[in-house]
Amino acid sequence: MDEITKNIFVDVVENKIPMAKFIGVKVLDISEGYVKLLFPYRDEFIGDPRTKRLHGGYTATAVDLAGGVASMTFMTSPDDDVATIDMRIDYLRPGKAKNIIAVGKVLSKRKRSVVTEMKIYHPDNKEKIIAIGRGVFRIKRKEDEC
Repeated sequence: MDEITKNIFVDVVENKIPMAKFIGVKVLDISEGYVKLLFPYRDEFIGDPRTKRLHGGYTATAVDLAGGVASMTFMTSPDDDVATIDMRIDYLRPGKAKNIIAVGKVLSKRKRSVVTEMKIYHPDNKEKIIAIGRGVFRIKRKEDEC
């Protein structure tokens, strides 16, 4: 993936996807079939105020976005559309009140669908995975509308 294409993807993720922009997601790395995203911590993302653990929905959002963005790298036109068909999340341990990293990798791609694997962890301890996910994403091609 050339630098111009990378910059376009970074702009789309950080400034054009409303949920990612609201959260403040930053693209750390992106290439064909791969993305590494930083999800910044905010107190609003706490699910249990007694233990200061991240809300599972925040973690699920990280899983979904990482898989979706990794899938987006296989779009053939800016008019293509990526949508989640199916997603599974296994929560392995609670997330702490700090930033998280979401990594998405494409395992398999077809003309109109992509299968992905995602991992969520804290930047200071990538061996302690918070959650893993698998997703299937549909790519609606502009050419399909013709």
